[in-house]
Amino acid sequence: MSSHAAYLSRTNELEYVFSCVTDAECCGIVGLSNMGKSVFLRSVQPAALAGLGQVQADDYAFIYIDCNLMVEMTEQAFYELILRSAIAKTLDCADQHVREQVDGAYRKVVDSSNPFLIPLGFNEGITALCEEMDKRIVLLLDEFDEPFTQIDPRVFLNLRALKDRYQQQLCYVVATGQRLEVMRQGSEIGEFCEMFAHQTFHLGTLNRSAVQHAVTRFLTREGLSPTASDVEFVWEETGGHPGLMEAVCYVLVATGGVEDDQGYHLVREKLDSDPNVRNECVKLWRGLDPGHQTALLDLVTGAREDRARLVPLFQNGILCSGDQVRVFGALFGGFVRRQRLLKNPYLPGVRMDVDAGAVWVDGARTATLTDLEHRMLLLFYGRMDKICDKYQIVEAVWGEEYIDEVDDARIEKLVSRLRKKIEPDPNEPRYLLTVRGRGYKLAKA
Repeated sequence: MSSHAAYLSRTNELEYVFSCVTDAECCGIVGLSNMGKSVFLRSVQPAALAGLGQVQADDYAFIYIDCNLMVEMTEQAFYELILRSAIAKTLDCADQHVREQVDGAYRKVVDSSNPFLIPLGFNEGITALCEEMDKRIVLLLDEFDEPFTQIDPRVFLNLRALKDRYQQQLCYVVATGQRLEVMRQGSEIGEFCEMFAHQTFHLGTLNRSAVQHAVTRFLTREGLSPTASDVEFVWEETGGHPGLMEAVCYVLVATGGVEDDQGYHLVREKLDSDPNVRNECVKLWRGLDPGHQTALLDLVTGAREDRARLVPLFQNGILCSGDQVRVFGALFGGFVRRQRLLKNPYLPGVRMDVDAGAVWVDGARTATLTDLEHRMLLLFYGRMDKICDKYQIVEAVWGEEYIDEVDDARIEKLVSRLRKKIEPDPNEPRYLLTVRGRGYKLAKA
Protein backbone atom coordinates (compact mmCIF):
# COMPACT_ATOMS: atom_id res chain seq x y z
CA MET A 1 0.00 0.00 0.00
CA SER A 2 2.70 2.46 -1.16
CA SER A 3 3.37 4.85 1.74
CA HIS A 4 1.63 2.40 4.05
CA ALA A 5 3.81 -0.52 2.97
CA ALA A 6 4.87 -1.34 6.51
CA TYR A 7 1.30 -2.35 7.28
CA LEU A 8 1.40 -5.39 5.00
CA SER A 9 2.16 -8.67 6.73
CA ARG A 10 3.73 -11.52 4.72
CA THR A 11 5.30 -13.62 7.45
CA ASN A 12 4.78 -17.02 5.80
CA GLU A 13 6.19 -15.79 2.51
CA LEU A 14 9.22 -14.26 4.24
CA GLU A 15 9.89 -17.54 5.99
CA TYR A 16 9.84 -19.34 2.65
CA VAL A 17 12.32 -16.92 1.04
CA PHE A 18 14.63 -17.07 4.03
CA SER A 19 14.52 -20.87 4.05
CA CYS A 20 15.74 -20.79 0.44
CA VAL A 21 18.43 -18.22 1.18
CA THR A 22 19.73 -20.05 4.24
CA ASP A 23 20.03 -23.17 2.06
CA ALA A 24 21.91 -21.10 -0.56
CA GLU A 25 19.10 -21.65 -3.07
CA CYS A 26 17.71 -19.13 -5.55
CA CYS A 27 14.06 -18.15 -5.29
CA GLY A 28 11.39 -16.80 -7.66
CA ILE A 29 8.44 -14.64 -6.61
CA VAL A 30 5.52 -14.49 -9.04
CA GLY A 31 2.66 -12.06 -8.59
CA LEU A 32 0.17 -10.07 -10.64
CA SER A 33 0.10 -6.27 -10.71
CA ASN A 34 0.25 -4.54 -7.32
CA MET A 35 0.10 -7.74 -5.32
CA GLY A 36 2.92 -6.17 -3.31
CA LYS A 37 5.99 -7.79 -4.90
CA SER A 38 8.16 -4.68 -4.52
CA VAL A 39 7.03 -4.02 -0.96
CA PHE A 40 7.68 -7.65 -0.11
CA LEU A 41 11.10 -7.79 -1.74
CA ARG A 42 12.21 -4.63 0.09
CA SER A 43 11.26 -6.33 3.35
CA VAL A 44 13.71 -9.19 2.74
CA GLN A 45 16.40 -7.73 4.99
CA PRO A 46 18.57 -8.84 7.94
CA ALA A 47 16.22 -7.36 10.55
CA ALA A 48 13.35 -9.50 9.28
CA LEU A 49 15.63 -12.54 9.12
CA ALA A 50 16.61 -12.08 12.75
CA GLY A 51 13.00 -11.43 13.75
CA LEU A 52 11.95 -14.80 12.37
CA GLY A 53 14.50 -16.57 14.54
CA GLN A 54 16.67 -17.65 11.63
CA VAL A 55 20.47 -17.93 11.59
CA GLN A 56 22.73 -14.95 12.18
CA ALA A 57 21.47 -12.03 10.09
CA ASP A 58 24.99 -10.57 9.90
CA ASP A 59 26.00 -13.51 7.72
CA TYR A 60 23.98 -12.08 4.80
CA ALA A 61 24.15 -9.03 2.55
CA PHE A 62 20.79 -8.38 0.89
CA ILE A 63 21.16 -6.08 -2.13
CA TYR A 64 17.87 -4.73 -3.44
CA ILE A 65 17.93 -3.92 -7.19
CA ASP A 66 15.04 -2.08 -8.85
CA CYS A 67 15.34 -2.96 -12.54
CA ASN A 68 13.12 0.01 -13.41
CA LEU A 69 16.22 2.12 -12.72
CA MET A 70 18.13 0.68 -15.69
CA VAL A 71 19.16 3.60 -17.91
CA GLU A 72 18.53 1.46 -21.00
CA MET A 73 17.54 -2.12 -21.73
CA THR A 74 21.03 -3.50 -22.41
CA GLU A 75 23.55 -5.89 -20.91
CA GLN A 76 25.76 -2.99 -19.85
CA ALA A 77 22.91 -1.14 -18.12
CA PHE A 78 21.87 -4.31 -16.29
CA TYR A 79 25.37 -4.97 -14.98
CA GLU A 80 25.83 -1.28 -14.14
CA LEU A 81 22.69 -1.20 -12.00
CA ILE A 82 23.62 -4.33 -10.04
CA LEU A 83 27.09 -3.04 -9.21
CA ARG A 84 25.77 0.47 -8.45
CA SER A 85 23.30 -1.06 -6.00
CA ALA A 86 26.05 -3.21 -4.52
CA ILE A 87 28.30 -0.19 -3.98
CA ALA A 88 25.50 1.62 -2.13
CA LYS A 89 25.00 -1.45 0.05
CA THR A 90 28.68 -2.02 0.83
CA LEU A 91 29.32 1.54 2.01
CA ASP A 92 28.38 0.54 5.55
CA CYS A 93 29.06 -3.17 5.73
CA ALA A 94 32.33 -3.79 3.86
CA ASP A 95 35.98 -2.94 4.35
CA GLN A 96 37.55 -0.15 2.36
CA HIS A 97 39.49 -2.49 0.09
CA VAL A 98 36.29 -4.36 -0.85
CA ARG A 99 34.54 -1.11 -1.73
CA GLU A 100 37.52 -0.09 -3.84
CA GLN A 101 37.49 -3.40 -5.73
CA VAL A 102 33.77 -3.20 -6.46
CA ASP A 103 34.07 0.45 -7.46
CA GLY A 104 36.94 -0.40 -9.82
CA ALA A 105 34.84 -3.15 -11.41
CA TYR A 106 31.96 -0.70 -11.77
CA ARG A 107 34.20 1.76 -13.62
CA LYS A 108 35.20 -0.99 -16.06
CA VAL A 109 31.55 -1.75 -16.81
CA VAL A 110 30.63 1.90 -17.27
CA ASP A 111 33.70 3.19 -19.09
CA SER A 112 34.68 0.24 -21.27
CA SER A 113 34.47 0.82 -25.03
CA ASN A 114 35.11 -2.88 -25.63
CA PRO A 115 31.86 -4.88 -25.19
CA PHE A 116 33.85 -8.01 -24.29
CA LEU A 117 35.24 -6.30 -21.20
CA ILE A 118 31.83 -5.34 -19.79
CA PRO A 119 30.89 -8.82 -18.44
CA LEU A 120 34.46 -9.28 -17.23
CA GLY A 121 34.19 -6.10 -15.19
CA PHE A 122 30.87 -7.22 -13.76
CA ASN A 123 32.28 -10.63 -12.84
CA GLU A 124 35.21 -8.96 -11.06
CA GLY A 125 32.74 -6.99 -8.95
CA ILE A 126 30.70 -10.07 -8.01
CA THR A 127 33.91 -12.00 -7.29
CA ALA A 128 35.06 -9.27 -4.89
CA LEU A 129 31.73 -9.36 -3.07
CA CYS A 130 31.66 -13.15 -2.77
CA GLU A 131 35.31 -13.68 -1.83
CA GLU A 132 36.03 -10.65 0.33
CA MET A 133 32.88 -9.78 2.28
CA ASP A 134 32.55 -12.97 4.33
CA LYS A 135 28.78 -12.83 3.80
CA ARG A 136 26.31 -14.64 1.59
CA ILE A 137 25.43 -12.17 -1.18
CA VAL A 138 21.70 -12.12 -1.99
CA LEU A 139 20.71 -10.13 -5.08
CA LEU A 140 17.04 -9.12 -4.84
CA LEU A 141 16.04 -8.38 -8.45
CA ASP A 142 12.75 -6.49 -8.52
CA GLU A 143 10.78 -5.62 -11.70
CA PHE A 144 12.81 -8.31 -13.44
CA ASP A 145 10.32 -8.98 -16.26
CA GLU A 146 11.58 -6.56 -18.89
CA PRO A 147 15.33 -7.21 -18.64
CA PHE A 148 14.71 -10.95 -18.48
CA THR A 149 12.72 -10.96 -21.72
CA GLN A 150 14.70 -8.35 -23.65
CA ILE A 151 18.43 -8.37 -23.00
CA ASP A 152 21.01 -10.78 -24.41
CA PRO A 153 20.41 -14.33 -23.08
CA ARG A 154 24.16 -14.71 -22.49
CA VAL A 155 23.71 -12.39 -19.51
CA PHE A 156 21.66 -15.05 -17.75
CA LEU A 157 24.09 -17.78 -18.70
CA ASN A 158 26.76 -15.65 -17.02
CA LEU A 159 24.61 -15.29 -13.89
CA ARG A 160 24.22 -19.06 -13.83
CA ALA A 161 27.98 -19.53 -14.17
CA LEU A 162 28.61 -17.16 -11.26
CA LYS A 163 26.12 -19.07 -9.11
CA ASP A 164 27.80 -22.37 -10.00
CA ARG A 165 31.16 -20.87 -9.05
CA TYR A 166 29.94 -19.41 -5.75
CA GLN A 167 27.29 -21.90 -4.75
CA GLN A 168 27.37 -21.01 -1.05
CA GLN A 169 28.22 -17.32 -1.36
CA LEU A 170 25.67 -16.12 -3.96
CA CYS A 171 21.86 -16.26 -4.30
CA TYR A 172 19.35 -14.61 -6.61
CA VAL A 173 15.78 -13.72 -5.66
CA VAL A 174 13.72 -12.45 -8.60
CA ALA A 175 10.23 -10.93 -8.75
CA THR A 176 8.17 -11.23 -11.96
CA GLY A 177 4.60 -11.34 -13.18
CA GLN A 178 4.91 -14.90 -14.53
CA ARG A 179 7.16 -17.90 -14.00
CA LEU A 180 10.50 -17.46 -15.75
CA GLU A 181 10.16 -20.53 -17.98
CA VAL A 182 6.85 -19.21 -19.29
CA MET A 183 8.25 -15.78 -20.11
CA ARG A 184 11.25 -16.89 -22.19
CA GLN A 185 12.71 -20.10 -23.56
CA GLY A 186 16.04 -21.19 -25.03
CA SER A 187 19.05 -23.25 -23.99
CA GLU A 188 20.94 -20.36 -22.40
CA ILE A 189 17.80 -19.12 -20.66
CA GLY A 190 16.86 -22.64 -19.60
CA GLU A 191 19.99 -23.09 -17.50
CA PHE A 192 19.18 -19.90 -15.61
CA CYS A 193 15.53 -20.91 -15.10
CA GLU A 194 16.60 -24.26 -13.65
CA MET A 195 17.84 -22.48 -10.52
CA PHE A 196 14.28 -21.33 -9.73
CA ALA A 197 12.24 -24.29 -10.99
CA HIS A 198 11.59 -25.80 -7.55
CA GLN A 199 11.79 -22.61 -5.48
CA THR A 200 9.15 -20.35 -7.04
CA PHE A 201 6.00 -19.28 -5.23
CA HIS A 202 3.00 -17.14 -6.11
CA LEU A 203 2.50 -14.00 -4.05
CA GLY A 204 -1.27 -13.84 -3.82
CA THR A 205 -3.73 -11.66 -1.99
CA LEU A 206 -3.43 -11.02 1.73
CA ASN A 207 -5.34 -13.23 4.15
CA ARG A 208 -8.15 -11.98 6.38
CA SER A 209 -5.88 -11.38 9.37
CA ALA A 210 -3.37 -9.39 7.32
CA VAL A 211 -6.17 -7.27 5.84
CA GLN A 212 -7.44 -6.46 9.32
CA HIS A 213 -3.95 -5.42 10.39
CA ALA A 214 -3.34 -3.29 7.29
CA VAL A 215 -6.73 -1.55 7.24
CA THR A 216 -6.64 -0.80 10.96
CA ARG A 217 -3.17 0.74 10.77
CA PHE A 218 -3.96 2.65 7.58
CA LEU A 219 -7.20 4.24 8.78
CA THR A 220 -5.76 5.01 12.22
CA ARG A 221 -2.84 6.84 10.65
CA GLU A 222 -5.28 8.87 8.56
CA GLY A 223 -7.15 9.98 11.67
CA LEU A 224 -10.14 7.63 11.55
CA SER A 225 -11.31 5.15 14.16
CA PRO A 226 -11.52 1.88 12.19
CA THR A 227 -14.36 -0.50 12.92
CA ALA A 228 -14.92 -4.19 12.28
CA SER A 229 -17.39 -3.13 9.58
CA ASP A 230 -14.65 -1.13 7.82
CA VAL A 231 -12.40 -4.17 7.76
CA GLU A 232 -15.20 -6.41 6.52
CA PHE A 233 -16.11 -3.94 3.78
CA VAL A 234 -12.52 -3.69 2.52
CA TRP A 235 -12.14 -7.47 2.70
CA GLU A 236 -15.29 -8.15 0.68
CA GLU A 237 -14.53 -5.53 -1.96
CA THR A 238 -10.82 -6.21 -2.45
CA GLY A 239 -10.27 -9.80 -1.32
CA GLY A 240 -6.93 -8.69 0.12
CA HIS A 241 -5.40 -7.22 -3.05
CA PRO A 242 -2.97 -4.55 -1.73
CA GLY A 243 -3.47 -2.07 -4.57
CA LEU A 244 -7.25 -2.25 -4.37
CA MET A 245 -7.10 -2.08 -0.58
CA GLU A 246 -5.25 1.22 -0.78
CA ALA A 247 -7.75 2.64 -3.27
CA VAL A 248 -10.72 1.63 -1.12
CA CYS A 249 -9.13 2.92 2.09
CA TYR A 250 -8.52 6.32 0.52
CA VAL A 251 -12.18 6.54 -0.49
CA LEU A 252 -13.17 5.65 3.08
CA VAL A 253 -10.85 8.37 4.36
CA ALA A 254 -12.28 10.89 1.89
CA THR A 255 -15.79 10.25 3.23
CA GLY A 256 -14.64 10.99 6.78
CA GLY A 257 -15.80 7.62 8.08
CA VAL A 258 -18.88 5.44 7.59
CA GLU A 259 -21.53 4.91 10.25
CA ASP A 260 -24.16 2.62 8.69
CA ASP A 261 -25.05 0.37 5.76
CA GLN A 262 -26.25 3.33 3.72
CA GLY A 263 -22.82 4.91 4.09
CA TYR A 264 -21.11 1.77 2.78
CA HIS A 265 -23.59 1.69 -0.08
CA LEU A 266 -22.57 5.22 -1.06
CA VAL A 267 -18.87 4.33 -0.81
CA ARG A 268 -19.50 1.28 -3.02
CA GLU A 269 -21.10 3.52 -5.64
CA LYS A 270 -18.06 5.81 -5.57
CA LEU A 271 -15.78 2.83 -6.11
CA ASP A 272 -17.62 1.89 -9.31
CA SER A 273 -16.25 5.01 -10.99
CA ASP A 274 -13.07 5.56 -8.98
CA PRO A 275 -10.09 5.92 -11.37
CA ASN A 276 -7.66 4.23 -8.98
CA VAL A 277 -9.91 1.19 -8.64
CA ARG A 278 -10.33 1.07 -12.41
CA ASN A 279 -6.58 1.31 -13.00
CA GLU A 280 -5.88 -1.52 -10.56
CA CYS A 281 -8.45 -3.75 -12.26
CA VAL A 282 -7.12 -2.92 -15.72
CA LYS A 283 -3.56 -3.80 -14.70
CA LEU A 284 -4.72 -7.08 -13.19
CA TRP A 285 -6.64 -7.93 -16.36
CA ARG A 286 -3.68 -7.10 -18.58
CA GLY A 287 -1.46 -9.31 -16.44
CA LEU A 288 -3.50 -12.39 -17.42
CA ASP A 289 -2.69 -14.12 -20.69
CA PRO A 290 -5.60 -14.49 -23.18
CA GLY A 291 -6.25 -18.10 -22.22
CA HIS A 292 -6.65 -17.22 -18.55
CA GLN A 293 -8.87 -14.26 -19.45
CA THR A 294 -11.13 -16.57 -21.45
CA ALA A 295 -11.31 -19.10 -18.60
CA LEU A 296 -12.27 -16.32 -16.21
CA LEU A 297 -14.94 -14.97 -18.56
CA ASP A 298 -16.39 -18.47 -18.95
CA LEU A 299 -16.51 -18.85 -15.19
CA VAL A 300 -18.44 -15.62 -14.53
CA THR A 301 -20.92 -16.47 -17.28
CA GLY A 302 -21.74 -19.77 -15.60
CA ALA A 303 -20.21 -21.95 -18.31
CA ARG A 304 -19.14 -25.48 -17.42
CA GLU A 305 -15.88 -25.31 -15.48
CA ASP A 306 -12.72 -26.91 -16.82
CA ARG A 307 -10.76 -27.27 -13.58
CA ALA A 308 -7.45 -27.67 -15.39
CA ARG A 309 -7.86 -24.24 -17.02
CA LEU A 310 -8.58 -22.68 -13.63
CA VAL A 311 -5.48 -24.00 -11.83
CA PRO A 312 -3.22 -21.02 -12.76
CA LEU A 313 -5.96 -18.62 -11.64
CA PHE A 314 -6.01 -20.28 -8.23
CA GLN A 315 -2.21 -20.14 -8.06
CA ASN A 316 -1.99 -16.41 -8.73
CA GLY A 317 -4.83 -15.57 -6.35
CA ILE A 318 -7.45 -14.49 -8.89
CA LEU A 319 -9.79 -17.31 -7.87
CA CYS A 320 -10.72 -18.51 -4.40
CA SER A 321 -12.34 -21.78 -3.39
CA GLY A 322 -14.99 -22.29 -0.73
CA ASP A 323 -18.64 -23.14 -1.10
CA GLN A 324 -18.12 -22.24 -4.75
CA VAL A 325 -15.33 -20.99 -6.98
CA ARG A 326 -15.31 -17.19 -7.08
CA VAL A 327 -13.19 -14.19 -8.07
CA PHE A 328 -11.14 -12.94 -5.11
CA GLY A 329 -13.00 -9.64 -4.54
CA ALA A 330 -16.24 -7.92 -5.52
CA LEU A 331 -14.52 -5.04 -7.32
CA PHE A 332 -12.49 -7.19 -9.71
CA GLY A 333 -15.40 -9.61 -10.08
CA GLY A 334 -17.57 -6.75 -11.33
CA PHE A 335 -14.82 -5.64 -13.69
CA VAL A 336 -14.61 -9.15 -15.19
CA ARG A 337 -18.36 -9.26 -15.74
CA ARG A 338 -18.16 -5.95 -17.61
CA GLN A 339 -15.39 -7.39 -19.78
CA ARG A 340 -17.76 -10.22 -20.71
CA LEU A 341 -20.22 -7.68 -22.08
CA LEU A 342 -17.46 -6.09 -24.14
CA LYS A 343 -16.73 -9.42 -25.81
CA ASN A 344 -20.05 -8.90 -27.56
CA PRO A 345 -20.29 -5.15 -28.23
CA TYR A 346 -23.15 -5.72 -30.69
CA LEU A 347 -25.67 -5.65 -27.89
CA PRO A 348 -28.24 -2.87 -27.51
CA GLY A 349 -27.41 0.03 -25.23
CA VAL A 350 -24.17 1.72 -24.23
CA ARG A 351 -21.04 -0.40 -23.78
CA MET A 352 -17.73 1.05 -22.61
CA ASP A 353 -14.24 -0.45 -22.64
CA VAL A 354 -12.67 1.41 -19.74
CA ASP A 355 -9.24 0.03 -20.67
CA ALA A 356 -9.14 1.26 -24.27
CA GLY A 357 -11.57 4.14 -23.78
CA ALA A 358 -13.76 2.83 -26.61
CA VAL A 359 -17.56 3.18 -26.56
CA TRP A 360 -20.26 1.32 -28.50
CA VAL A 361 -23.90 2.31 -28.78
CA ASP A 362 -26.28 -0.34 -30.13
CA GLY A 363 -23.25 -2.17 -31.55
CA ALA A 364 -21.78 0.84 -33.37
CA ARG A 365 -18.47 2.41 -32.34
CA THR A 366 -18.86 6.07 -31.34
CA ALA A 367 -16.58 8.98 -32.12
CA THR A 368 -13.65 9.40 -29.74
CA LEU A 369 -14.60 11.11 -26.50
CA THR A 370 -12.74 14.07 -25.05
CA ASP A 371 -11.18 13.69 -21.62
CA LEU A 372 -14.08 15.42 -19.85
CA GLU A 373 -16.65 13.45 -21.86
CA HIS A 374 -14.85 10.22 -21.01
CA ARG A 375 -14.81 11.03 -17.29
CA MET A 376 -18.50 11.90 -17.31
CA LEU A 377 -19.53 8.74 -19.18
CA LEU A 378 -17.31 6.65 -16.93
CA LEU A 379 -19.20 7.97 -13.91
CA PHE A 380 -22.58 7.24 -15.50
CA TYR A 381 -21.45 3.83 -16.75
CA GLY A 382 -20.21 2.80 -13.32
CA ARG A 383 -23.60 3.82 -11.89
CA MET A 384 -25.78 2.41 -14.65
CA ASP A 385 -29.47 3.16 -14.01
CA LYS A 386 -28.60 5.22 -10.93
CA ILE A 387 -29.02 8.98 -10.59
CA CYS A 388 -25.86 11.09 -10.46
CA ASP A 389 -26.31 14.49 -8.86
CA LYS A 390 -24.36 17.67 -9.54
CA TYR A 391 -21.83 17.09 -6.78
CA GLN A 392 -20.99 13.56 -7.92
CA ILE A 393 -20.57 14.79 -11.49
CA VAL A 394 -18.31 17.72 -10.59
CA GLU A 395 -16.16 15.56 -8.31
CA ALA A 396 -15.72 12.82 -10.93
CA VAL A 397 -15.22 15.10 -13.96
CA TRP A 398 -13.48 18.24 -12.71
CA GLY A 399 -12.40 17.35 -9.17
CA GLU A 400 -13.64 18.07 -5.68
CA GLU A 401 -11.90 21.45 -5.58
CA TYR A 402 -14.26 22.70 -8.33
CA ILE A 403 -17.49 22.01 -6.42
CA ASP A 404 -18.22 25.72 -5.97
CA GLU A 405 -16.99 26.77 -9.41
CA VAL A 406 -18.89 24.52 -11.85
CA ASP A 407 -22.50 25.61 -12.33
CA ASP A 408 -25.48 23.74 -13.76
CA ALA A 409 -25.08 25.36 -17.17
CA ARG A 410 -21.53 24.03 -17.53
CA ILE A 411 -22.68 20.52 -16.66
CA GLU A 412 -25.61 20.76 -19.09
CA LYS A 413 -23.25 21.85 -21.86
CA LEU A 414 -21.00 18.82 -21.31
CA VAL A 415 -24.03 16.50 -21.16
CA SER A 416 -25.22 17.96 -24.46
CA ARG A 417 -21.85 17.31 -26.11
CA LEU A 418 -21.81 13.75 -24.79
CA ARG A 419 -25.33 13.09 -26.06
CA LYS A 420 -24.29 14.11 -29.56
CA LYS A 421 -21.80 11.22 -29.52
CA ILE A 422 -23.81 8.47 -27.83
CA GLU A 423 -27.46 9.18 -28.64
CA PRO A 424 -29.04 8.13 -31.97
CA ASP A 425 -31.17 11.29 -31.64
CA PRO A 426 -29.65 13.79 -29.17
CA ASN A 427 -32.93 15.74 -29.08
CA GLU A 428 -34.81 12.63 -27.92
CA PRO A 429 -32.29 10.88 -25.64
CA ARG A 430 -32.84 7.18 -24.92
CA TYR A 431 -29.81 6.47 -22.74
CA LEU A 432 -28.42 9.61 -21.10
CA LEU A 433 -31.53 10.86 -19.34
CA THR A 434 -32.28 13.98 -17.32
CA VAL A 435 -33.99 13.35 -13.98
CA ARG A 436 -35.51 16.74 -13.38
CA GLY A 437 -34.46 18.35 -10.13
CA ARG A 438 -32.09 15.50 -9.24
CA GLY A 439 -29.48 14.99 -11.94
CA TYR A 440 -28.77 12.53 -14.76
CA LYS A 441 -28.56 8.78 -15.27
CA LEU A 442 -27.40 6.36 -17.94
CA ALA A 443 -30.23 3.94 -18.69
CA LYS A 444 -29.89 0.31 -19.70
CA ALA A 445 -31.25 -0.74 -23.08
